[in-house]
Amino acid sequence: MHQILYLLLNVLVFLNNQKTLAMPSDFDALCCPLDPDEDLTVPQIIRRHGYPSQSHVVETEDGYLLTVHRIPGDKSGTSGGQAVYLQHGLLGSSADWVLNGNNTFAFYLADNGYDVWLGNVRGNIYSRAHVSLPISSNQFWNFSWHEIATKDLPAVLYHISNTTGKAGDIIYIGHSMGTTVSFVLASTLPQVAKNLKLIVALAPTVFMTHLRSPIRYLAPFTNNIDWLARFLGVKDLAPANKLLELLSFECEKSYGKAICSNLLFLFAGFNQQEFNMTMLPKVAAHDPAGASTKTLIHYAQEIRDSGNFQQYNYGTQGNLIQYGTPTPPKYNLSKVKRPIYMVYAQNDILTSYIDVLRLSKKLTSLVGMYEVPNHIFGHVDFIFGIDAFELVYEPVVQFVKNFTNVV
Repeated sequence: MHQILYLLLNVLVFLNNQKTLAMPSDFDALCCPLDPDEDLTVPQIIRRHGYPSQSHVVETEDGYLLTVHRIPGDKSGTSGGQAVYLQHGLLGSSADWVLNGNNTFAFYLADNGYDVWLGNVRGNIYSRAHVSLPISSNQFWNFSWHEIATKDLPAVLYHISNTTGKAGDIIYIGHSMGTTVSFVLASTLPQVAKNLKLIVALAPTVFMTHLRSPIRYLAPFTNNIDWLARFLGVKDLAPANKLLELLSFECEKSYGKAICSNLLFLFAGFNQQEFNMTMLPKVAAHDPAGASTKTLIHYAQEIRDSGNFQQYNYGTQGNLIQYGTPTPPKYNLSKVKRPIYMVYAQNDILTSYIDVLRLSKKLTSLVGMYEVPNHIFGHVDFIFGIDAFELVYEPVVQFVKNFTNVV
């Protein structure tokens, strides 16, 4: 079966002659009114909604320049107290936390007295810069979520701690890949993780044995990374036309091209009952925000390798050079010592609740789990869901308040 799919992909891409996918140029058919946030940057969106805004540029130890956005207080001008760091997922940016109208998570946290920091990982539109590497170079894009966890997060967390003068007091809230990197950080760099008072994992993406995302179709081809990268984009993630059509075939049967041509919805799923369609132009204007092809391949490798939570697989010879072993090292979750609170959903096609339960049994510092009480709630709904405020944001903030009052 894998050989047949391999041949089919080659034929489709050849016939398409590597043309770029024609993305929808407008959404008139959806009858969506213009939202001012569609054409604004994250700082502009924050200010338009009445909140103070700051932008900080943080340099990583390997020279990447990351832009971190901050909401330092509420609408009244009262400065926030405890720092909360929000980390977006694959293909996302800091915009994910401020697009859901007045019910957005970042604004709700600011209203509750928190000092809100919004991260942007290397390679997305707000962190596409380096002290010496041009973004057109292969070297710039040679990273996966391992480097995001071990290079980006330490730089940003130390910057927040130094700026606020409150080391060890950051509440970390991640979604999707934002949870992946938190578990990598906590298991490999405990001295950095000490900056975190609590890790809140929304849709914890660690084990991927039972996912239903189209990403699973890429897993059999990860033994030939050069071939896979050629059809996904050699540097940043940009699948060839026919490959994207093949991956989106199941999605389009239910939701159509306007939805399924967006990589965010294609890989993470779409739930029409939880998504306000008037938001589609705004979301499409900000997502996908960019990611390296290597980051997606790293996830696909994990699917292929029995769901092992491990470092990037360079092949036997490459692993011997990189790690000194024929197989990549696994992340030791028993070394995660920071308190973990996990939030998951039954209808999540990228993060199966079965895999989340498996993860819970590996953690010795788990302080709580919360299943979203809605059987149709999915992966993207954590950030754009109509009921996200009631089903996720309010319960999470209540838990954080109770936890920090006790600890």
